[in-house]
Amino acid sequence: MSPSYPFPKDWSLPLEPPAEYKRLRQEAPVCPVRLWDGNTPWLVSRYNDVLTVLGDPRLVVDSTLPGFPHLSPAAAARQGRPLAFFLRPDAEYRVQRAMLVQEFMPRRMEALRPRIQATVDAALDAMLAGPKPADLMAAFALPVALQVIGDLLGVPHDGADDLHVLSRTVGSRASSREEARAALMALDDFFLRLVEANLREPGDTLIGRVVTEQVATGRLSPPDAASLFHSLYYAGHGPSAYMFGLGTLALLIHPEQLGKFRELEDPAAITAAVQELLRFVNVSHLARQRVATVDVTVGGQLIRAGEGILAQPDSANRDGTVFEEPDRLDLHREAHRNFAFGHGIHLCTGRALALIEFEVVFKTLFQRIPTLRLAVPLEEVRFKKDENLLGVHELPLTW
Repeated sequence: MSPSYPFPKDWSLPLEPPAEYKRLRQEAPVCPVRLWDGNTPWLVSRYNDVLTVLGDPRLVVDSTLPGFPHLSPAAAARQGRPLAFFLRPDAEYRVQRAMLVQEFMPRRMEALRPRIQATVDAALDAMLAGPKPADLMAAFALPVALQVIGDLLGVPHDGADDLHVLSRTVGSRASSREEARAALMALDDFFLRLVEANLREPGDTLIGRVVTEQVATGRLSPPDAASLFHSLYYAGHGPSAYMFGLGTLALLIHPEQLGKFRELEDPAAITAAVQELLRFVNVSHLARQRVATVDVTVGGQLIRAGEGILAQPDSANRDGTVFEEPDRLDLHREAHRNFAFGHGIHLCTGRALALIEFEVVFKTLFQRIPTLRLAVPLEEVRFKKDENLLGVHELPLTW
């Protein structure tokens, strides 16, 4: 019988992917696995095969197709509602992505760096003025991530915590279809009201500009716009906040690498170090889903049209045929492409913004608090074990 997916993780080694991936890369790099609903997609674990899957236009992200591998009841609950733009058929996805390209151009994101720096500094000021130990997630990581994406999109900060709770319900593998559907409805309704408000009085924000250029002109319906903005908000705060936490944890438990990071001054070297953190940690620890539209061969395995595929990013990021000593965090590692932001046409739309956030957060955090350290033993840190993103509930720190 095919093994159940996701695979169990050794939580005594919380930043390590499941050990089963290493065996599969060597013995069965393309193998069937069983999901919660009995579906048996193909799991792809090697770097080059993942690269092939994510770059092949015949393997699509279309959650409306029967063979699409839904990873949880909550994920399946999206069916019947306006779909997130990255889960739509490729033709629709490309149209909606094109509406956002100018908004997320690297030069435009770089212009936001001073504002992001000010947000990070203010959050650190507040954390340093508060009690010790401090929970990095509640006192810093989540507030920064919510404010950065909220300012960009034009989402009011009042109620942001409630939006995060709803997003976590949608992103939890423990949520039922009913719970996830109710959370999706609440999120879509909130963003639909924002669309309607910007139709009446457009703001100088991403939402305001897209509503003016696309919704008011009839190119995008209000419900589709609401789903688009909900998707951007969801993807724009959770992964960033979780990475702030796990990246900080990774540096703290690798003090020799933290010392090297503190010495970095060259912007390119800082970017490369952040990319290595993303390779090593990779909060997006569940597979990228695809479905074959024709018969294809991946890694020597025939995959029939209509069959689902799971391309495993954290396994690929630890492939020893691509990365020397792949299980070692090495901030001076020569740059290699990792799969933290995906690949191909579904490469993360907001990757330029996310990289700037990570660079500013990690550099500022360890420059301003040189004595930062864990306030509890590593084994007492509580990890989120049932979400689509890898993260911690709290990260108690002192200094």
